[in-house]
Amino acid sequence: MKKIENLHLLVAVGQMAQTIYVPVIADIAHDLSVLHGTVQHVMVAYLMTYGLSQLIYGPLSDSIGRRPVILAGMMIFLIGSLAALLSNGLSMLVVTSAIQGMGTGVAGVMARTLPRDLYASIALRYANSLLNMGILISPLLAPLIGGALAMLFGWRANYAFLLALGVGVTYAMFRWLPETRPALTEKRRMLASFRQLLADGTFTCYLVMLIGALAWIVVFEASCGVFMGGILGLSGVTVSILFILPIPAAFFGAWYAGRDGKTFHSLMWHAVLSCLLAGLMMWTPSWFGVMNIWTLIVPATLFFFGAGMMFPLATTGAMEPFPYLAGAAAALVGGMQNLGSGLAAWFSATLPQTGQFSLGPLMFAMALLILLCWWPLSNRVQHQDNTR
Repeated sequence: MKKIENLHLLVAVGQMAQTIYVPVIADIAHDLSVLHGTVQHVMVAYLMTYGLSQLIYGPLSDSIGRRPVILAGMMIFLIGSLAALLSNGLSMLVVTSAIQGMGTGVAGVMARTLPRDLYASIALRYANSLLNMGILISPLLAPLIGGALAMLFGWRANYAFLLALGVGVTYAMFRWLPETRPALTEKRRMLASFRQLLADGTFTCYLVMLIGALAWIVVFEASCGVFMGGILGLSGVTVSILFILPIPAAFFGAWYAGRDGKTFHSLMWHAVLSCLLAGLMMWTPSWFGVMNIWTLIVPATLFFFGAGMMFPLATTGAMEPFPYLAGAAAALVGGMQNLGSGLAAWFSATLPQTGQFSLGPLMFAMALLILLCWWPLSNRVQHQDNTR
């Protein structure tokens, strides 16, 4: 698993760039003289390019190798981070965040490609579980770092930190990350690879489930700063602490997904039902006009647990049948996840940001989508588990 450990640093950059400024959304809005809700467009822009760029990085890495693609993506991220640090308005901040996402998209696709290069079957599930546990540390730290830096130096210090982090990680990738692309990889046109993957019903179902899970989390992340900072009036430091409370549940979910004593089928049902119950719990308080930190954090924690299981499990289910299309498969999984999440966050930003009613129904819809995709796969996966 040593080669996988190098990926933790790479993926941490993308995760931190997405969430480091969440506790200071209110500060950004005040400094740039915009409404709190409009700052969510920074995350939307980041996620859209983060997702779209993966559709290019994945097939390109199948053709020319993983290392050159990783280094190119990180250089783009450094350019975007420097420009974000110097931005003087919301429009420029949105554009520079899009450039950042265009660069860190390489982290998203390689996080799925390299494990498939190296492992299969139960070993692949364990590797994905281990990687997701490592990935979850950065969102745990990012809001705390962002809140502390902003309190000491202002919100722009977040982007200075990202720039310094990016420089260090780029050097580490250049110095220590090996090439893992299979030597016998068949070169195909990008669209042909995508058509083959999307024509596979099992791949498509897992893909939609992953889109729904990440969209739920991103909508919560984008709304969290607005609701807690803008409506409940909590400080940036308090928001940063509350923001990370559900994340250990995702860490535990990723660990639980890697357990040897459980079948893939039973673990997937645990993940799906956790997400569905969380969606209902997020929606129900809005029927009574209630919103407080508990009605936000408790259902979010349950969903993070389910999503923590689902990410390594569904990624394994989608990627395992395609060892020689690993880059293209990872591109679709990562790219479409983040595009879907960006669209969900954009839609959420258009809703009135006055209470939990704008959050609950959208999150329940994502959970219901996950259930409808898993249902037709369940019996087939159970039969496969029984024959192993």
